[in-house]
Formats: sequence, structure tokens, C-alpha cells
Amino acid sequence: MPATGAIVQSISQTKGAIGYIGLAYLNKQTKALQVSYDNGKTYVSASYENAKNKKYPIVRPLYLYYVKAKEKLVKPFVDFALSAEGQKMVDKVGYVDVLPQ
Repeated sequence: MPATGAIVQSISQTKGAIGYIGLAYLNKQTKALQVSYDNGKTYVSASYENAKNKKYPIVRPLYLYYVKAKEKLVKPFVDFALSAEGQKMVDKVGYVDVLPQ
């Protein structure tokens, strides 16, 4: 599918459909499923806390890549994104921050 919105729309309109979306995109139209990481002994809910403490097994980091020659232009943004203020914005939009717990 071309974008997360299309996945959300498709799974919300198709009985029995399953899709993979980020926590930031969960809404009233979607239902997060618990996932087992140990052959059904333990099930973990998709939540901010479980993603942050890495208990939820289906998480992935997002990386910022840039062209080395443009580092002077990009560094202020990267520094802000990783700062406490930037990470508050990350959290506010539903992503998991990288601040220490």
C-alpha cells in the first residue's frame, strides 16, 4: 500500500483484515492486537510504554540519513530533533522518544 492512511482505511473497511502501522496511527477505526514473543506464553499490548521499554516485539527505529557534504546544514536540525525539546515533539505526535527512561 502506498501509505499508512491507505492501510488504516483498508483494515477499517475489510472484515478480518490485518495491517501493520505505527503506534502514532492507531485510532478508533483500528484495533491493536497483542503479540506473543515466546510461543504464546506471554502476550504484550501495543503501547507507548511497551514500545519504549522494548517489550513489544514489533518495533523499529527511525533513522535520519543525510549527505555528509550537507552536514553543516543538517546538524542543527538533527541536534534539535535529539534534544529534550525535540523529543517532546516526537512524543506529542505519537512516536516513541529516545530519551532515557
